[in-house]
Amino acid sequence: MKQSRVLTHEIGHSMNLAHVWGSTNSPGVACGDDNVSDTPETKGWTSCYLSAAVCNPPIVENVQNYMEYSYCDVMFTEGQKTRMRATLNSSVSGRNNLWSPGNLLATGVTQGPQVCAPIADFGISRKLVCENGSVSFHDLSWNSTVSNWNWSFPGGVPSTSTDSAPVVTYPTAGTYSATLVVSNATGSDSITQTSIINVAGPSTSAIPYIESFEDPLSFPGTSGLIINEDNGTTWARVTNAAVSGSASIRINNYTNTAGQLDEWIMPTMDFSNISAPIVMTFYVANAQRNSNSDDRLTFSGSLNCGANWMMRYNKSGAQLATTTSFSSTNFTPNASQWREETISLNPFKLIPNVRFKFSNTSDRGNNTFIDSINITGTLVNVDEMDEIQLGFALYPNPTTESSTVQFKLSGKQSVSLEVKNILGQTISNVLNEEMDGGLHEVKLPTLPKGIYMIDLYTGNKHHVRRLIVS
Repeated sequence: MKQSRVLTHEIGHSMNLAHVWGSTNSPGVACGDDNVSDTPETKGWTSCYLSAAVCNPPIVENVQNYMEYSYCDVMFTEGQKTRMRATLNSSVSGRNNLWSPGNLLATGVTQGPQVCAPIADFGISRKLVCENGSVSFHDLSWNSTVSNWNWSFPGGVPSTSTDSAPVVTYPTAGTYSATLVVSNATGSDSITQTSIINVAGPSTSAIPYIESFEDPLSFPGTSGLIINEDNGTTWARVTNAAVSGSASIRINNYTNTAGQLDEWIMPTMDFSNISAPIVMTFYVANAQRNSNSDDRLTFSGSLNCGANWMMRYNKSGAQLATTTSFSSTNFTPNASQWREETISLNPFKLIPNVRFKFSNTSDRGNNTFIDSINITGTLVNVDEMDEIQLGFALYPNPTTESSTVQFKLSGKQSVSLEVKNILGQTISNVLNEEMDGGLHEVKLPTLPKGIYMIDLYTGNKHHVRRLIVS
């Protein structure tokens, strides 16, 4: 049957027509009849053999009937038309109400379309923001044109709005709901979406970070969250599989919806005093249901509270699997079916508010487990931290003429800048004064070819850079 004629076929069923071979869904099995006088007895056809006369030769069967399974269906018979008209005049299932004057009026057939009340719905641009981050709301109401919008944003600024697409700022960490009431001349409707905005506060996890999931309160964590758009199967802590101990987290791809994305956004982390190398290790376990299973696991990080994500790990199908054996039942790993993964997190060094997430895209293959997450990095000492925060730089360097010194002050303080030769002798006092906080750039005098030391004193700190003039 043509894809474009499926609806015609199904409407035939709703009007009391059977398949032309009888009441089964299996054509080509046995000769049968649909109790309509002018449709010949037939076995039923899935091809277009127009001269078919199998059941009562030489009577040709009605292969082109809409109630066939062929791909050349083009007709109902007069007998089928009579049967459908009788059905429309029957009170069984209220089919005669379809063409009653009251129903034709209510559905806009006789006196134009009736204005219906809207059904409220809305979407948001982001579910995760930092403190003082903004979220755009947009109306998705349906069933009719909306005339008025009334929004409520607990914890947001503004807290209410009558715009169709308001932008709301959230100054304080927490989890927030939002409500929309829509209306027109006919009526109104409202919807509240609970816990849809997650505002991240200061970092709650320091480095080194270790997560074994043995503590029931560790998942998803104080500032962590689960994104589960279909409200179905998602990431969960389990106690029947682990690399060590008894607990891990699992996504049940065995019963999940194919194509469904589920995410665990980990607690906020503080890398402000951590420099490279930053290394993350974790253990994963997965089995394919069959050779075509393509469940996908990714790991990503964000420098801006989830506005953008940088992928650091991406495996699916056989590459993700930790066993070569297929599992046609719910997979739970044994001790030998875990694999340790290692990821570089160097792009996130020296960042105070970092978010990471594990994302699973289900192919309805089999389960994926994660355990024993460890993040380590190099702790920056106090002097190194001062250098980083100062932002002391020379450019260009090397240079053929002059160079510019750049530095940043956290507040007003005394600053001295000197140029010394390789013997440590001062050849130029460039700067010696009180300076306000902020970014400063100072151009050095033109120097002969040679190697120089640029000494910068800020408060009671001394910083040195080497400059090459060629």
